[in-house]
Amino acid sequence: MISITDKTQCCGCTACAAVCPKNCITMRPDGEGFLYPAVNADACVGCGACDAVCPVKNRPQAVDHPQAAAVRANDRALRLFSSSGGVFSLLATDVLNAGGAVCGAVYDENFQVRHVLAWDEAGVEPMRGAKYVQSDLNDVFSQIRSLLADGVPVLFSGTPCQTAGLRSLLRGQPENLLTVAVVCHGAPSPRVWEKNLRELGNVTDVRLRDKRESWKHYATNYFADGREIFRPVMDDPYMKGFLRDLFNRPSCAACPAKGGDYADLTLGDFWGIEKILPALDDDRGTSLVLVHSEKGRQALAALRDRVESRAVPFADAVRYNPAVTTASAAHPQRAEAMRRMETEPLARVVADYTKASGKEKLMGFARKLLGRK
Repeated sequence: MISITDKTQCCGCTACAAVCPKNCITMRPDGEGFLYPAVNADACVGCGACDAVCPVKNRPQAVDHPQAAAVRANDRALRLFSSSGGVFSLLATDVLNAGGAVCGAVYDENFQVRHVLAWDEAGVEPMRGAKYVQSDLNDVFSQIRSLLADGVPVLFSGTPCQTAGLRSLLRGQPENLLTVAVVCHGAPSPRVWEKNLRELGNVTDVRLRDKRESWKHYATNYFADGREIFRPVMDDPYMKGFLRDLFNRPSCAACPAKGGDYADLTLGDFWGIEKILPALDDDRGTSLVLVHSEKGRQALAALRDRVESRAVPFADAVRYNPAVTTASAAHPQRAEAMRRMETEPLARVVADYTKASGKEKLMGFARKLLGRK
């Protein structure tokens, strides 16, 4: 019977709940809004299936450096509404054309983030763009398992720990499943996200990666109470707190999936593309693609006529994106900040715990003098 006594040892992937033969595990939120398994001990038969599929207890095997590429869709409009180079949308189109389903994260009517299944382009469209809050997987793992058993192709996109949990649940890699992990800095608190929305007002639209002015220096864009709230990313309290690791899930500091065999493909931003491959940089987004399997290689190869792509050494691919291989340590004052957020405005709390040190200010001034971003 799975028992979580140390919250750094649960990533919330739901594999334990999906595998339970007695359906005696439910995912329940803690005070920070993160979901953890709760077991009905009276119904549990002690089979151990939940422990056997946990990606934290059974960490993905470490692998050699995967093949890496810089990739961007030829369709500039598609890239504008994608987080980086539009590769996810092209992969999704191919699975839909094969009669399959795509599972990814969307905002629901209250702008909470959920994983859902889509069967057409209209269903995939809300999956585009970054959503910096841990998603609720609900029962999609069980739905995917049933679809795969019926021979239906499925693309699942999620964080590395989510893809690791799904693959562990399935005890292998079904031929009709394509797993696509997104490079993850961390999974922010759903409760802090709710607080952010409340303080903004009556929110009717959210874009946490607005690229209209720049991909490299993106902005957040909220529509609330009939007005647009457009902010450079580090002027947005929620994003600043997230990027400074102030309210990520406890397990993110000990991520079970960094450097492991957790997906067929990994997608992220190719930060530093202007230095490594300037010909592929138009500041509208270029994807970093890591290929972990033959299935992933074939899926990427099928896009060749719709993308520009260049192979790159792994070291260059991750040089400016440490989140690919390195977990983000929790902010040293995280617990105190989370307590204060119960009663104080988000902006005030984030400002108090993300002030630049004298050394950081000096380094920032030096970068400006040298013309560096």
